Amino acid sequence: MWTLAAFRARVPAMIKLRDVLAIVFVVALGTACGGTQEPVSQPAAASPAPAAATADVTPPAAAPTPPTLRLGDIATPTAYAVHLTLDPEADTFSGEITISMTVARATDHLWLSGVDLSVAGATIESAGTKVAATPIDGGHDFIGFTFPQAIGPGDATLKVTYTGKAIANEDSGLFRQQQDGHWYLYSQFEATDARRAFPCFDEPSYKVPWTVTLTVPADDVAVTNTPPASQTSDAAAKTKTIVFAATKPLPSYLIALAVGPFDVVDAGTVGREKVPFRVVVPTGHSGEVAYAKTNTPTFVSLLEDYFDMPYPYPKLDVIAIPHFFGAMENPGAITFASSLMVRKPADVTTDFKQTYAYVATHELAHQWFGDLVTLAWWNDTWLNESFADWLSTKVLRAWKPEWNGEVSAVAARNRAKNADSLVSARQIRQPIKSADDIANIFDAISYAKGRSVLDMFERYVGEDKFQAGVRAYMHAHAWKTATADNFLT
Repeated sequence: MWTLAAFRARVPAMIKLRDVLAIVFVVALGTACGGTQEPVSQPAAASPAPAAATADVTPPAAAPTPPTLRLGDIATPTAYAVHLTLDPEADTFSGEITISMTVARATDHLWLSGVDLSVAGATIESAGTKVAATPIDGGHDFIGFTFPQAIGPGDATLKVTYTGKAIANEDSGLFRQQQDGHWYLYSQFEATDARRAFPCFDEPSYKVPWTVTLTVPADDVAVTNTPPASQTSDAAAKTKTIVFAATKPLPSYLIALAVGPFDVVDAGTVGREKVPFRVVVPTGHSGEVAYAKTNTPTFVSLLEDYFDMPYPYPKLDVIAIPHFFGAMENPGAITFASSLMVRKPADVTTDFKQTYAYVATHELAHQWFGDLVTLAWWNDTWLNESFADWLSTKVLRAWKPEWNGEVSAVAARNRAKNADSLVSARQIRQPIKSADDIANIFDAISYAKGRSVLDMFERYVGEDKFQAGVRAYMHAHAWKTATADNFLT
């Protein structure tokens, strides 16, 4: 993920001596990077569940205690199938999600992540028996289900039908924006907002395949992480239903959705595997994306060369959002603020070119480092973001040396140094003790200071050896999650 604040401090920070010594020490020993995995508990918020979720339901005699920060280990998802009915002009949506899971031990309840979702019905099936699942209040971030009899251990399938909110003029969860009189619907789920679109295991360690089906207005375009597999139409309802190909294993925060009367620019193919490449923009703006259309394939090739690995997904769409904080690395469906990607030909400046190039290579680097290999928990956000920033700068310096990236690096380093000198400065690998810690970790310390540490490692080890280590890490953990410990090893 790329933010405007991160861009202003995207180049290395000066590093506190204690961090340098600590990290060099652990590298020398071949042991773990500083910081420990946080316990599974955290503080719960407390907004009541919608009335529809609990009407005519007799609560259990002793209601289960909701989670606080993390869901725990009682169940693990193995696959999702979600069907959403979305209309960019409507402020609500409906959904049905089927979650295949493995239950570790017998339980009469289950907690999932869920915010502002009103459950219409739920069932759970285990060992050939299907029973009703009763929704219960879990506070702000969670929704629970109780069962009339214990399920597990073993495989189980939970099916939930529900409605949710598509808020206008937002930029998180499922949200709607208007441009030139047309409404568009988008998603932004990092870090913890997938739970606004569907009840799920909304933590990065839960990385499994997703099958997404969208029912949308007949004249709208619908985009997600994968290409369409099939489509049917309902003339009476003036809708169409698109079943998209199943994804490779993904955490919930990397699922992406976009629906609206888009212009879709066919931009050919990218990468060694020649996967389809499109530029998706609000209607009427297809003539304003020449720079992205022309240069994005070059950026993919530069990154393929660094990783010595093909672009890992079956297609690449870059999608413009009228009002957005920056950009997001959703696999196969990268979203950008329109101002970063859409510009009338007469107004394309060197600054615009450089900004798109830096942001695009950052998000494309994540397609490997962050998407193909995903962080196991948010305490390694620094590694995710700093690596993408570090590699973005590296490949662009080789591609466009005349941009003098070293000069801008000095100014950005000084800004990061200033942030690191504040009383509020924190360690790079920050322990996550609350939901606020997750939100606050996307800052100059994670991006610029973390990038500086990676730069130090490369200089110490040597460029070729460092690159070989990165490639080995990517192959060892492809389609899985990993930690800073794994990376340093």
